[in-house]
Amino acid sequence: MHDSLLFFFAWFFAGLVNNITGFGAAMVAMPFIANSVPLETAVPASTLIVLTLNLQVGWAYRRHIKWGRLGHLFVGGVAGAAAGVLLHRAAGNEGLKLGMGLFMIGYAACCLAARGGVPRRLGPGWGVGAGFASTLLGALFGFNGPPLAMYVARSGWAPEDAKAVFGACFVMTGATILAGQLLAGIHNAQTVTGYLVGCPGALLGGMLGLFLSRFVSQKAYQRGILVLVLGSGLHMALSSL
Repeated sequence: MHDSLLFFFAWFFAGLVNNITGFGAAMVAMPFIANSVPLETAVPASTLIVLTLNLQVGWAYRRHIKWGRLGHLFVGGVAGAAAGVLLHRAAGNEGLKLGMGLFMIGYAACCLAARGGVPRRLGPGWGVGAGFASTLLGALFGFNGPPLAMYVARSGWAPEDAKAVFGACFVMTGATILAGQLLAGIHNAQTVTGYLVGCPGALLGGMLGLFLSRFVSQKAYQRGILVLVLGSGLHMALSSL
């Protein structure tokens, strides 16, 4: 019962954050649940929950999707999903926790340290690497947002176009990861139960996030979330040792 409540409220908070910042649901939820729910269950359930959230975003911005931009991401995404599923089956639970924690520390620290300046724009070829890294992280740790966020942020697209690409890419990469997980036999009754518990919380939190996003400074909120991600990564890395 305690684990179910934790799973629900962790995903409620994750949905809230995701719909204010635009991405990051699994990065917020996983640190809260990884110490009480095995990653063998939490990661596949996260894939299902995040895919549901991103279907909503992709539908909302469907008119802004530029399909030609998704080809490079798809090519890299297929390879990353295959690599992630293989590594997921080979790595131990503590090793996955340590890897997740170290990645979150590095990502948050780099983002918090970045100040000023206009980053160099990336061409579409960089989408192959972004797609690979995204699905690799999604298959291993249940979150695939950071590589895509960094790629989109450096592509110079209009906000509506960027959100459309986010939604479409997250649906595409999430579906690719899910297909790989199903082929590998990773999903079971426990992962479906986790989805049924966590998804309502994520959707409710997402609704609240859409409402609050009108009143919260997104730049300040993103920095606050990065601090949270950094602290959560430190806690997860230390707990795995």
